[in-house]
Amino acid sequence: MYIIVIRLMIHMTAKSSVPNQFKITNGFVTLLFGALLSLQVASAQAEGEAPKDTVSGAIVAGDLKKALAAAQAGAEQGEPESQFNLGIFYWHGVNVPQNFEFSLRWVTLAALGGYPKAMPARVMMIKSLDADTIKLVMDWIREKLTRTAEGGENKALVMLSVSYAPDFGFEDPKEAYFWASIAVASGRTEAKRRRDALVKSLQPADIKEVQDRSAEWFNKWRKSAS
Repeated sequence: MYIIVIRLMIHMTAKSSVPNQFKITNGFVTLLFGALLSLQVASAQAEGEAPKDTVSGAIVAGDLKKALAAAQAGAEQGEPESQFNLGIFYWHGVNVPQNFEFSLRWVTLAALGGYPKAMPARVMMIKSLDADTIKLVMDWIREKLTRTAEGGENKALVMLSVSYAPDFGFEDPKEAYFWASIAVASGRTEAKRRRDALVKSLQPADIKEVQDRSAEWFNKWRKSAS
């Protein structure tokens, strides 16, 4: 097992084509691979139990192509851990062309979805990326989550609200409140504290404007399903 891990790390870091401004520290490599390999497979017991159609199971089997496919499938289904793993494949360019923008997309989605190792990785990634690229990533994420929310997924409403928080840059309290309000109305009670805190930061005129928009969105995308 450990030989496989070492070989994978060598394969993904040796003779790197990453320019100097994108070089990452050994600590960052450790952080990312710790999550990518889902360290549960570090023990013999986990190695025996890891299904080969999972990312960790495919890595244990030495099949990086299958590991990538598993990460892609899980990421598209909205699984935060798979999204994070897919972001790491793109960051290092393993079995896919290296793409820092795509990497940040998936790692940020994982962070919004609550995957604990994604936010520290994202913080380190954005240090090497320009503001325009980061904004493109956030625009892409918000468009994707909006479509998902319109399709009936209420978790996306919470993620959209969080995406406008200061931690993710390009903050907008009005939009954060807009999505949090809809999330609570749609049954995501974990967004209530966020909604109530945000409304206190808005001017009365802004509150009315956002609440009118929220009602319009809810009536269009949720009323028929209630």
